[in-house]
Amino acid sequence: MVLPFDLKRVAIGILVGGTLGFVYQKLIGCRTGTCPLTATPLRAIIYGVVMGLLFTLTGCSRRETTTATVKETSMNTTSNVIHLTKGSFEKVTAQEKPVLIDFWAPWCGPCRIQGPILDEVSSQIGDRAIVAKVNVDEEPTLASPFGVQAIPTLVILKGGKVVQRFTGVTQAAVLVKALEGHGA
Repeated sequence: MVLPFDLKRVAIGILVGGTLGFVYQKLIGCRTGTCPLTATPLRAIIYGVVMGLLFTLTGCSRRETTTATVKETSMNTTSNVIHLTKGSFEKVTAQEKPVLIDFWAPWCGPCRIQGPILDEVSSQIGDRAIVAKVNVDEEPTLASPFGVQAIPTLVILKGGKVVQRFTGVTQAAVLVKALEGHGA
């Protein structure tokens, strides 16, 4: 059974929280005896345990999110997909081999689905074609000549001219077949 938190961290959180609650009650705690959370040592310990548990569980969920983000980022950095800018666009699109360009944006859900598919296409097609991406938020002038109105939009260029176009999430097999059909 996999738990969404580390039991050792929870136990340490409970122990530290209880200890801090007890120490707080003894050193600073309620002098009149009317405070609901620190009137007695037992209440202070229970309050400390609850707070320690909450902090521990919050820390565990943040740690998992950070780990997932790091894994996702590291997976994306090993990709062979080229990220095009104004400076590199002309050089890449002028190639004789087919060029697949994905016009995308980071906030676009379907674009995030298309990203791993492009990685798969790139690994299947190898150096027979170029697979690239253009972030339309960062490079809007690169998208406008292609009439990109919806994202993800994928275009295949051959000799600098559009030979095929796809709009929406497109599967790897379809893209590989299209690239091979255009000389990849």
